[in-house]
Amino acid sequence: MSSDPGVPTYILQRDGLFREGLRLILSETRFCPQGCAIELDDLGEVPCDRAVLFIVGLDANDAMICSRIREQYPLAFVVAVGDESSPESLANALDDGASAALFSSVSPDALLSTLQAVINERLVLIDARLWSLEIQPKAEERLTPSLQDEIPWMSADQAARQLSSREIAILERIVRGDSNKHVARFFNIAEPTVKAHVKAILRKIGASNRTQAAIWAVNRRLFDNTDGVSNLPILLDSSSDH
Repeated sequence: MSSDPGVPTYILQRDGLFREGLRLILSETRFCPQGCAIELDDLGEVPCDRAVLFIVGLDANDAMICSRIREQYPLAFVVAVGDESSPESLANALDDGASAALFSSVSPDALLSTLQAVINERLVLIDARLWSLEIQPKAEERLTPSLQDEIPWMSADQAARQLSSREIAILERIVRGDSNKHVARFFNIAEPTVKAHVKAILRKIGASNRTQAAIWAVNRRLFDNTDGVSNLPILLDSSSDH
């Protein structure tokens, strides 16, 4: 069980088997579900005065579900999960206020990393496979304007020569959505040490924050040969730099 504070979590999904699978995956985490239902109105009492998390299985019959949740629960975070046959529904979910958009084939580890990043760092994320389909959700507009054209980023080969092996490993964890605290736990090092490494990474690749660093690494396919990384979510936006 995670030592982080628990987050009231609610699952909305028509597929009973998928809904139960999510419940079991999350049952021993800080996102242990407080309620599971098919419709929003079927849930019991959901707190309106604190941050809660909704994991929503998108359905063509209820395309506005993300908007409804955000209107009814302004402090809620919404993670939308959809079928690969309908990527447009995930892009629309981001437009409607979802904090993350994932294909239903996402791995449990990637799902948990996404939930941690959404809650801990207020990030907006999309499944890397959705990005590769060139779906352009409005959430992308929240990036620094003309990111790829105005920032003098170096090539992956140049960076690989300048970054130390530890810095490359930490950059991979940033792509996965880990906070500095979680990176420190993963490598069993002090959090100030992680912050120093992150600053060095940003300086060496010419990025101004973690979000830009993650996008740089994904766009240059730096970790495509690492199992599972190519299917991890991509960071789109952060409310603060770390």
